[in-house]
Amino acid sequence: MSKDIKQKRLFSEKKVTRKTFEELLEEYLRYSKALNRSEYTIKAYKYHSKYFLEFIGKNFLCEDIDIHLIEEYLLYLRDKKGLTNGTTLNSYIRNLSPIIKYGYRKGYIYSDFEFPTAEEQEKVKEIYTAEELDKLLEKPKSRNFVEIRTWAMIITFASTGIRLRELRELKIKNVNMIDRTITLNDTKNKKSRILPISMALMEALQDYFEYRGGESEEYLFCNVFGEKISQTAVQKSIKDYNLKRGVNKYSIHLFRHTFITNAVNQNVSPLILKKITGHTTMKELNRYYNASPRDIVNIIDDIAPKPTKKKKFFK
Repeated sequence: MSKDIKQKRLFSEKKVTRKTFEELLEEYLRYSKALNRSEYTIKAYKYHSKYFLEFIGKNFLCEDIDIHLIEEYLLYLRDKKGLTNGTTLNSYIRNLSPIIKYGYRKGYIYSDFEFPTAEEQEKVKEIYTAEELDKLLEKPKSRNFVEIRTWAMIITFASTGIRLRELRELKIKNVNMIDRTITLNDTKNKKSRILPISMALMEALQDYFEYRGGESEEYLFCNVFGEKISQTAVQKSIKDYNLKRGVNKYSIHLFRHTFITNAVNQNVSPLILKKITGHTTMKELNRYYNASPRDIVNIIDDIAPKPTKKKKFFK
């Protein structure tokens, strides 16, 4: 039997599995769980697939997925769903990409292609000012647990640049007051790291522990029932707290931007800062630096050229 005939026979005998995208999604979510990917990553895959399922329909076959469909999907997100921001559009495509690539490797999708990327207009994010931080970090006079807890969370965000999901996973045992360190074992990139505790943060945590109490295995920032606090509860409590103190910003992620910007302005080594924040690349770290107009104006006289002064011939 010739080689060509043998190859054709093997190809014709190969069983082709036909799956809908919905079936592929369920398989990929199980696969992700088996690989021990974080619950946040798995939720992101599920969440960012909802519009794609809506776009293609429940019984759409994987074999019909190609680059043209993805391009049409981008138009659908923009024109029908009103998602005009490049960053938002790319997040939907980025979380769809590994599912489709997995489908291609499994033979459910026949077309291999590079995913399109929407152009992003980068915007300068206004960080928390020193005056705003002073308002937020002043210890509450109230003995209300929720207010004390919110204050302790804010000073932790502002003093470490910790992510929201990392803060929610913290347990009492992760805080070492003797060595002044916080150990993060549940992180975005699954790499544990150590955060330093400033003297101000240590004093704030000591005050918080007087209200919190609890055992070493319990969550550091819990709800009123002693359970892990929800993301929504953290966001709401910080929004209410900030507005009550006259600070109209209440983005939690902005504390991370502020921490990194202040660290750079204090000439902290980028390598040390990268270790503290848990960024994998310097490029990613650089995106978080937000030089304020005041910072730029303060240094411009040192770097701008100065014209040579000439004698005045007229008085």
